[in-house]
Amino acid sequence: MSELSFAALRCHFQTGRSYVISGEGRNRVYGYRTGVHCDLGDIERAEWADMVRELIQQKGEQKLYEQLLQHLKDHNYARESKVELEFKALELHADRIFDDELWVDFLVFNQKYRPEVFASTRLILIMPECCKKPGYLTQTRYEENESYNCCPHCGRWTEISMAKEVQYA
Repeated sequence: MSELSFAALRCHFQTGRSYVISGEGRNRVYGYRTGVHCDLGDIERAEWADMVRELIQQKGEQKLYEQLLQHLKDHNYARESKVELEFKALELHADRIFDDELWVDFLVFNQKYRPEVFASTRLILIMPECCKKPGYLTQTRYEENESYNCCPHCGRWTEISMAKEVQYA
């Protein structure tokens, strides 16, 4: 476990498969197992979650995990259960989503929980066509698609009519 990294545990996709518990023919009893496919292979979901939790503990990132979980709870538009939110937080933590400037919530999350990261981020001031209110995108997100992007106010995919680089003060 000491050599394990978040990159090795990054979830590529979730898996599922049925298996025979007992019986033969029409009397077979089946079970179903869910898992996570990562660089280490297909790992049962609960075991994978334990491995990520242990790595978070080992790296001293409990506070960051709790902040990510709180962010997901605050933005739980799909009304996912507590268990699903916790799993999603583990999945996103292993993926290091909070460091990805293309993440749609990068600015919101880092402004609230990691102001030092937010302060060092290169920002672009934009004017989305949908809301007609100025807002910010990361330079990386803006460069991904300069003419259309996600509105920082309403979340719609919209045309951008103005953009300029700014320094956060």
